[in-house]
Amino acid sequence: MRVINGLFNRCYMPICRAYARHCVRDHPADRVYRALCSIQFRRVHRSWPDLLHPRRFTEKLWSRMLHERDARLSVLCDKLRVRDYVAARVGADYLVPLLWHGTDPALIPFGELPARFVIKTNHGCSYNIIIKDKAQADPLKIKLQLGKWLRINYGEDFCLGIEWAYRNISPAIIVEAFIGESDRPPIDYKFYCFAGRVEFLTQHFGRFVKHQTRSFDRDYGPHVFHYQFEQYAGPCERPKNFEVMVQLAETLAQEFEFMRVDLYNVGGRIFFGELTPYPGGVSTKFLPESLDYTLGEKWKKMQDASLPSTPKVGGGR
Repeated sequence: MRVINGLFNRCYMPICRAYARHCVRDHPADRVYRALCSIQFRRVHRSWPDLLHPRRFTEKLWSRMLHERDARLSVLCDKLRVRDYVAARVGADYLVPLLWHGTDPALIPFGELPARFVIKTNHGCSYNIIIKDKAQADPLKIKLQLGKWLRINYGEDFCLGIEWAYRNISPAIIVEAFIGESDRPPIDYKFYCFAGRVEFLTQHFGRFVKHQTRSFDRDYGPHVFHYQFEQYAGPCERPKNFEVMVQLAETLAQEFEFMRVDLYNVGGRIFFGELTPYPGGVSTKFLPESLDYTLGEKWKKMQDASLPSTPKVGGGR
């Protein structure tokens, strides 16, 4: 298995990325790229997908990555530009305080920043540096890491090159306030919204230490959906203002057939995390498989006439 995984990483995935970069670009996927990506789908989900006439949730998720070229998705995936989207729809009070942003790591004003903060880039996933004690941080090491991340086009250079919405984001650095309790990052609540309605959520614990999850329905009752991650067995309390969290998620997702809305809740104060059109990417298996068709039925095509006009993507690569 290790040899097969190595071959996939060294040979298959670079071929997929190269084809997407040079042949697909900003167009919907052609049959060659669909065939290439179907191999990875089969590898993860143990079945071949129908990407032209998808029925399952996983098929529709992959079909969106391959075919949907809605420029709004690039705005939502841009962790800097999405702040304006959130402020316009639910208000700026739900945004994590922004301490600094820019494109040059050398200009980060470390001397003016508080003792704890979070540095991230706006154009991909897992590009985060949590500073729990500034006195222990190494600014040079941080700048070198950020410089490496900024040179990556996440939409083109990661995995299959399939996550199109990230392709046209101009990379930038964001420094935000640390909103965790004590020295721990806050619990992450991920709301799965279909046609603007929360159907269920996953609650994520210890994401940067020992990642575990638990699933709940829209009323915070038990739910069967889960990832292939370890399931959290400890006690869970309904967060304060949970109904407000559901309303916020539905408001932010209402224009889309499907959207995952990530929120934090620190002592009853709600913060926006991110909007994710491609949860799980191309390597996460959703369980149980029986739920795949049920969720696929909830992902319904919205009438084009009901959607607002689509802005053009600007300033990207």
